[in-house]
Amino acid sequence: SAGRVQSVAVRLVCEREEEIEKFVPVESWTLDAMLSKLDLPQRVFAARLLSKQGSEEKLDLTQESQVREIIGQLEGASYKVLSIETKDSTRNAPPPYKTSTLQQDASNRLRLKPNRTMSLAQQLYEGVELGTQGPVGLITYMRTDSFRISDEAATAARHFITDHFGPTYARRDKLEFKAKGPVQDAHEAIRPTDVERTPDSMRPFLTPDLFKLYRLIWQRFTASQMSAARFAQTRVDIGAADYVFRANGSVLVFDGFTRVWERDSDNDEEKELPALTVDELLNLQELKPEQHFTQPPPRYTEASLIKALEEFGVGRPSTFAPTVEVIQTRHYVRQEERRLFPTELGKTVNGWLIEHFPVIVDVKFTAGMEEELDDVEEGRRKWVPIVREFFKPFSKTLTKAEATARVKVPMRETGEDCPKCKEEGRNGRLVYRMSRLGEFIGCSLYPECDYIKGREGQEKAPPPEPTGEPCPRCGKPLVKRTGKRGPFVACSGYPKCRYVKREIDPADIVPDRVCPTCGKSLLNRKGRFGSFIGCSGYPDCRYIEGGKRTVTPPAASELLLDDPCPRCGKPQVMRTGRYGEFKSCSDYPTCKPERAARTTAGRGRGPRARKSTVPAA
Repeated sequence: SAGRVQSVAVRLVCEREEEIEKFVPVESWTLDAMLSKLDLPQRVFAARLLSKQGSEEKLDLTQESQVREIIGQLEGASYKVLSIETKDSTRNAPPPYKTSTLQQDASNRLRLKPNRTMSLAQQLYEGVELGTQGPVGLITYMRTDSFRISDEAATAARHFITDHFGPTYARRDKLEFKAKGPVQDAHEAIRPTDVERTPDSMRPFLTPDLFKLYRLIWQRFTASQMSAARFAQTRVDIGAADYVFRANGSVLVFDGFTRVWERDSDNDEEKELPALTVDELLNLQELKPEQHFTQPPPRYTEASLIKALEEFGVGRPSTFAPTVEVIQTRHYVRQEERRLFPTELGKTVNGWLIEHFPVIVDVKFTAGMEEELDDVEEGRRKWVPIVREFFKPFSKTLTKAEATARVKVPMRETGEDCPKCKEEGRNGRLVYRMSRLGEFIGCSLYPECDYIKGREGQEKAPPPEPTGEPCPRCGKPLVKRTGKRGPFVACSGYPKCRYVKREIDPADIVPDRVCPTCGKSLLNRKGRFGSFIGCSGYPDCRYIEGGKRTVTPPAASELLLDDPCPRCGKPQVMRTGRYGEFKSCSDYPTCKPERAARTTAGRGRGPRARKSTVPAA
């Protein structure tokens, strides 16, 4: 499959892989002086070689010989403080979440997949049972591209911050966070519906994953309404021979929003320097040269791919998670250690699309189409000219593409000979192949050789064994096969004939009864909804009778004595169903919840309106 969003996502992953394959590392060196005060030898700090004295140009060390030469010049030199510069810096709180940033942070911080994040957010939005309060929605709508916060929510948050952390922690100004690019602004940012519902107070009512996500949303929103964190930064230049070394220090002065939001270890790392004065002499402990190589751009993660799609203006908040999911389920991209790699199938499809549909998989086209659709939605443009302008050249390109030969995914060899071909005198090699179930290892001479190697290296299942019986449907021989649930007897004409012989356990036969439809024996069976009686001639005969469901009474320790049933007054209990835990009356099935009857009233059954088609030019 292809699409203007998913194909662009695959293209981004493929192009990043090409960048990595073509990347040539470049060598560089750094030289650090490990220094200390004369009267504090145990307090060591690092200063990095910056430049030559009297020059503002930074020294570029590309070879080890340069570093060795400088170390030789520094031998026996004295180290003296040349200048000290101190300044305050602030770091503002991040904005509250929108859909894309929530998916990115949930992936990076909580290791949740985007689809899982949206599923959990949907539950928090629709409502969670809070004891006697009943179901309560804990967050606002989770599909949004806006950072906007209502005045009431901002005011409530600042009152909460003042009461719990003090007035200096509450933001005084009204800061409006601005999103990049066009924003629909149909909904507020994602935030808790009531900031007083703290994560700890909600923990008893939430599953572990729901609790983690709610805590993340609550912390981010609360932090966005708090004061900035303040740092005292110090920069010290130190002279030695003809060279300048620089030491940087940073100390947190006021934690601000970091009281509730975890600090970024890369950007906020504290590095305190000892108290120094200009012209002070320092003691050199050692010189530490270190070799470095430039790194290729990192492969995309699910979070960084969503960020890239958003920055390019490709897709909408509601499409990011499904797009990232579908390119993996279609086997265009695989994930290893949270990094996205293009598969051979993905590379092949991407190359074919770029060759035949270069406009469709172009990032600028897709982003431009999003803007045009926004214009149509807001009434600034008519949809007919836009569709006509796209469809005319597209239909011609499509006709040309349909005439091309079927694309074949190039085979990658494993380096092994096919064991079946080796026995039978052929020259088959084992190669990686792709099916709808994923990648597998098979013979390069397929269909002449159908050898398949198992995922963990186990050999293919044993060949079918003839049973000597004919198939009652097509007359071909029945054979014994081995499946994932064990041995079974089926027709050798599979897949044209799908007959499977079902062995009947005598203990399952209902005595003295036959099927009223076909006259065959009736059997006691078990299904997903419990026990029932069905015909032994299934699937040719589908006669069934509902069985009697038995419900085990709950133990006394399981009764929720302080939570009575609203219908009969008896204690309720927590039960587990196919959709998870739920609460119901302990007297079930005598006391059952009432279910609203389905009705089609009010739904007109008038003639269907024909769909609009692209008008002719």
